[in-house]
Amino acid sequence: MTIQQNEIKILDQILLVDLSGIHLWTARKKLKPEMLEGKIPPAKLASLGSMRVIDPEKLKPFEKIKRRATSILENYGIKFLGGYAVPQEKIRDVVDELEALKNQFYDLKNNFIPNYDRWVTEWIEKDWERPEWREAIARSVTPKAQVDQGIQFGYAACRVAPDGDKHLSQTLGSQVRGLSDQLYSETAETAERLMETGLATRGHVTQTTLNTVRKMNTKLKGLMFLSTDVKALADYIDELLASLPKSGVVNGSQYNQVVTLVSSLSEEDSIRRLIKNLSQANGAQAPEAAEVVHVPEVAQAQPQAEPELPAVSMVQNIEDEIPAQAPITDAEEILSQFGMQMDAIPQPEEPEAEPAPAEVEPLVIPQPNPISSVVAHGVFSF
Repeated sequence: MTIQQNEIKILDQILLVDLSGIHLWTARKKLKPEMLEGKIPPAKLASLGSMRVIDPEKLKPFEKIKRRATSILENYGIKFLGGYAVPQEKIRDVVDELEALKNQFYDLKNNFIPNYDRWVTEWIEKDWERPEWREAIARSVTPKAQVDQGIQFGYAACRVAPDGDKHLSQTLGSQVRGLSDQLYSETAETAERLMETGLATRGHVTQTTLNTVRKMNTKLKGLMFLSTDVKALADYIDELLASLPKSGVVNGSQYNQVVTLVSSLSEEDSIRRLIKNLSQANGAQAPEAAEVVHVPEVAQAQPQAEPELPAVSMVQNIEDEIPAQAPITDAEEILSQFGMQMDAIPQPEEPEAEPAPAEVEPLVIPQPNPISSVVAHGVFSF
């Protein structure tokens, strides 16, 4: 099987952005045995078999800029072929942000290089315990011209196209088919980090946390051409975020909604379950893949006896208050009441019937096909 037409369309909508042109000078030299002489140097001078020849604090600003460059690509794109697949419509934003970082990088470098010799001398003359350590640093100093050449900020963006060779185009196609799975994986990593901050037990959520969720959704929206599933997920999150306040702390039932959402996004499997429920709600699956889901019986005469259901069972210590109401028989209303998390809700025990409860016909909900997860490594061409 060669690369498919829909996979070629995806390639037409992305650019591969690479940061391998960013080079930092580590200021480390191999630690030689004669430096030790029975005494271990302090950690700020030597570690992991290497010795620092300049104060590492002088290099941290360069490292910070490189991390920010990586963060920019993570905010807009997903890992692909050793770089990042960035949507074509977002490439100008990415380039503008990278160019701003590039300017900052070279401003730092223009300050670092003229001061290099002085900072090295200050490092040598620190109050090290042993004089041979000073001598070892002095012998290991890297020439300024070499340091200048080693500190660079570069990036590249290019298009990826299939090769005429059938095998090569097939391997590229398998990589493209894995893009949606990679997107779910990266979304789950971000959501999991949010959950690890104690979101589920905090009782409120700040705009800082919500901004992280908004960034997650911006990324999903930018890449929703990958599949209809990605689009459905992005639209769902967008609708929920639109209902939340744009300032201040969020608590109460809205806080529970945020916890439910982030928890659902914190694992790849739960993301797929959410997508399945969205597909069920939209009637997107063919009837032959249907699965019967039995809705618990509800008492017609006394609706107050209906058992109380949690909003999402996967979130510990979070209870969503569900007001007493008339029995629900409409499928769409059931789905919306459960936050489209029906498969995550345990079936409650049947309430004692005052008069005998009326039976509700089973609800037939289509079962979506499993999401393809094919990731292969192969050769590609630009």
